[in-house]
Amino acid sequence: MGTLLDLFIVPGAAIGLALGVILAMLFHWLAPAGTDTGSAAAWFIGVSWALGMMWSAIYSERRK
Repeated sequence: MGTLLDLFIVPGAAIGLALGVILAMLFHWLAPAGTDTGSAAAWFIGVSWALGMMWSAIYSERRK
């Protein structure tokens, strides 16, 4: 069993993390004044990372 840092090395998680950061930056830039962009950014990044993990788990080839 790997460590917690091994989860960040999974390609799907890394792609999801990068897309989440991009979405968070776009939301921060485009959101109207007074919008709580900090918590929205955390949600974008976390959900994108989790979706990337699930994508990797579903569509990866498993060793037997």
